[in-house]
Parts: sequence; structure tokens; C-alpha cells
Amino acid sequence: MLVFVGSVGEHLREDGEATRVSDDLAPEGVRLNVPVAKTLAGASCPHCGAYSERVHSTYRRSLQDLPLQGVAVTLQVVVRRFRCGNEACSRTTFAEPISEIAARRAQRTQRLAATQTSVGLALGGVGGARLLRVLGEPTSASTLLRLARRAPVPKTPTPRVLGVDDWALRKGHTYGTILIDQERHRPVALLAGREASALTQWLQEHPGVEVITRDRAEAFAQGAAQGAPDAVQVADRWHLFKNASDALERVLQRHRTVMAQSAEAVSAPEDKAAPEVSTPREVTPSEAVPSEAPTSAKASLAAARQAARQTLYDDVQRLHAEGHSIYAISERLEVSRPTVRKYLRSPSCPQRAPRRTTIGTLSNMDSHLRARWAQGCHDAKVLWEELRGLGYGGSLRSVQRHVASWSAERRAGRGKRNPSPAPTLAPTSAPSPRVARWWLILPAERLSADQRRFVHDLVSRSDAVRTARELVVEFGRVLRERDVRALRPWLDAAEACSHGELRELAAGLRRDLSAVEAAVTEPWSNGQTEGQVNKLKVLKRQCYGRAKLDLLERRFLAA
Repeated sequence: MLVFVGSVGEHLREDGEATRVSDDLAPEGVRLNVPVAKTLAGASCPHCGAYSERVHSTYRRSLQDLPLQGVAVTLQVVVRRFRCGNEACSRTTFAEPISEIAARRAQRTQRLAATQTSVGLALGGVGGARLLRVLGEPTSASTLLRLARRAPVPKTPTPRVLGVDDWALRKGHTYGTILIDQERHRPVALLAGREASALTQWLQEHPGVEVITRDRAEAFAQGAAQGAPDAVQVADRWHLFKNASDALERVLQRHRTVMAQSAEAVSAPEDKAAPEVSTPREVTPSEAVPSEAPTSAKASLAAARQAARQTLYDDVQRLHAEGHSIYAISERLEVSRPTVRKYLRSPSCPQRAPRRTTIGTLSNMDSHLRARWAQGCHDAKVLWEELRGLGYGGSLRSVQRHVASWSAERRAGRGKRNPSPAPTLAPTSAPSPRVARWWLILPAERLSADQRRFVHDLVSRSDAVRTARELVVEFGRVLRERDVRALRPWLDAAEACSHGELRELAAGLRRDLSAVEAAVTEPWSNGQTEGQVNKLKVLKRQCYGRAKLDLLERRFLAA
């Protein structure tokens, strides 16, 4: 390690060797040139080890060093060449080593290279070059990336509890596997690919893992079983409940008609009783397509597309009735297999959901807009400014789109001789299945009054929706309260229900039952791994497209 003695003098190392610094510092523009020379009488030959004091010649090396008060510093190192006195040595001359100052053939000192490497690992090429320019150490982004790639991969101990998840190097094309130490909350490694073989190889090379947390990906389950057969696999509770809520969403997609009836009942005046419907009425294929020709070109296009979907739906049902498999139907009609499954599960042709805005149906913002519209305020900009005062962060265009149907009805009523004194609001459109599933799952105290009315009306109209809701809510209680004894009875109930979505979920959980039971009993989850994946995404975007696996792994592990 080199230190200064005074402002100008000698560099002293811990072993006592001195490096003399000349007193005539030569500033040139914004750079300070510092002549430096070693003071030892001789050096040892790096080939044979023979000591020599016979100087053959000298040459000068220019090394960039750390800045001095914001001024760039260049060390002008005078290096001597010695004659080797060993006649048996193949080297005639050799240069005295200055490895304590700089590496062989380097253009910067060791301490400057260490500083720039740390900045490159922390900020990347572009951000690091921008910072170093301010600190008086200007260099290019490519140089910082080269220094970061030369840095050794940090060594981490084999964790006892390992978190596994996949991440996208290029979404939709290239994926990798991230490994996290759950106890230390630190990344362990980044693996190329998300196949079972990559995880198996790493676990075999790093024995000692006792617990593996993961999502429900079959590749990770297989890789963990092959690489660490004695380790306890723990499925992530968040992913388990998400799978259940996704199944509920798919159930709601088959009951859009009932959802529309419930939304219309909620938006009706409270003094007008909602129609009593004991069982849900499904729309027949003939009713799915409107009989009257729409007036606008946009409505005509929507009707044509719905008619095409109806034709496709009829073809899927016909081919399935003839005994064709899902794969054969997909190949024959040139549609995806998930679409074929969706059409087979639906009792009627699915209709396209209306375009959503940032203002949720039956939300407090929607209630405020409806009340102000009924009071006579029909200026979307005024309504938008009022919503901003209530905490709304959406745009004016979203409010204009939300009240567009109300404006159309208001304009249509202007030509009437006896227009109604108060504008009649259009019925509330049904929420999307994705939104409605959370209304069905969340506790009643977290919902608004209209949302609670919608949920109560929906489950009273449809026994199928009520059954699916009860199963998903019960599964959430099992996970939340860690009631492992109720898990197997829940699987039996889900497998016996009439919903194919929940039966498929139960079958998948049954195949991975040991990991699911461990998720209920063990304290570990994959939440820490998911957080590290988000951190990796931010780090990847800081690389401005220059985030290959070698560079990204060094930056991620160093961070």
C-alpha cells in the first residue's frame, strides 16, 4: 500500500520499500504530471529469481492516478531495466516490477482501477462515466464495463435456505434462474436458462441446501428433486392463492351475463326493486348477437366481430360434439388451445368486455361523477378537477371517456318535446372478471356500499359463482391461518365441484402436495426472491441494453 509523506516526497510501502517522487510537479492544462521513480538499488529476475543491480536502461510509463482536488493526475513512472547475472537464465534483461502501483501493461494505477471498477459495478457504464467526469476521473462507458467484466465473481457461501425463481433477460425469448439466500437476503447466483438441468447442476455442485422455496413451476420442482433430493421444497403461498384467484376469474368469465344483471340491479334506483331471479339465466347463442343493425360504424364493426366469434364458438362446439380433441380443433380452426378450452367451458359465446377506464365501476370516484352528473354538471373538465381534489391521479381523457355514454344519452334527449328534468344515467356496466374476483374475495369492510350490493346480488343469482367464491375464500383461510388439517378436505371438495377450473387447480396441487403442505406449515416463502427479481430488473434497465449474463451477474452479486 502506498502513502504520501508530506505533500511531495516518497511513497512508502508496508515492507519498507520506497518510491521517490520528484519535487518538480509539472501541471499541464487540467492534468498534473507527477514524476515517480523507485529508490531500491536492484531487483530480482522474475524468471530465475537472481538478484541484480546492473542497470541496462530506463523507460517511462504514464499511469493515470486518482485526482488531486478535482485535477487529473498522471504518474510519470521511470522504470529501470536490469541485466540478469545468471548465465543459465534465458532472460538477458528484465524490468523492475511495479505491481504495487499498476498491473503489467496497465494505463492506470491499481487504486484508480479499483475505484472505477466499483463505480462500474454500482452504476454501469453510462451512469458511472457521468459520475466520474464530475469527480475528475473521466473515462468512457465502455472502459467501465470492461473493468466490471474483469472483476471476479463474488464468492458466496452455500445457503441453507435457497429461493429459486425465473427472470427474463429478454422477455418472451431468453430467461434465466435467480438463486437467493433466504436467511441472509442476498443473491447467490444467476443461471442461464430456466430448465431443470441448470438448477440440478448447481445444487449438485453446492451441497448443503436444506430448504428450497419456489413457485409452482414444474421445471424447478424437478430440478430441486434431482439436485437436492433430501431438501424440503416449499411452494410460495402468494402464488398458491394467485392460482386460486385466477381460477375464480375464469369462472366469472363464463358468467358475464349474470354479472351484467347484477350491475344493472345495483345501478337501479333503490326504491325500484330488483328483479327476483333464483337461478342465473344464460344467454343462448341466438341472443348473443344483436338483432338490430347498429347505427354507427364502430358499432357495426363490433357486431361483425361478435358474429365472427359466434361462428367460431359454434364450430368449436360442433367439432367437440363430433369427438375431436382440443388439439385437433385448434389445428383445424387455426386458433390457440386456450381459446378452444375457454369456448368449451363457456355455456354461451363470450362477448368482448367494454373498454375500461382508470375509474373503476362502482367505485367512490364513479359514485361522485354520477351524483354530480345528476345535479347538472356535464363539463368533463370540471368533473376531472373535482376528482383531482379527491385524490384521483388519472387524466382528463379518462374522465371524458368515462362519461361519454352519459353525454350521448343527454344529446339524444335534447330533441324530445318533453325531456326529463334530470338526465337518466346509463346503467352501470359490469366490472371485469379480474376486478370482480377481488370484490368476491376481499372482506366486506374493505368494499364500498355499491360493491357490497353487487357481490350480494351476484352470489344470490348464481349458485355456481357462490360455490366458487366459497372454495377460494376457504383456500385463502387455510393458507392464512396455516390450517394444514383442512387442506386435504378442501382438495376433495374442489375436485368434486362442477367447475373445471377449480378441479384443474386441485389436481395440480395434489401432484405437488408435499410442497403445498410445506407452504402451510413452514415459515418460509418466496417473497424475498420476488423482491430480488424486481431489483434485478432495475439493474438490467440501468445497463441500457448492455446487460449480458456475465456483466449482470457481477453487478447483481456486488450490489
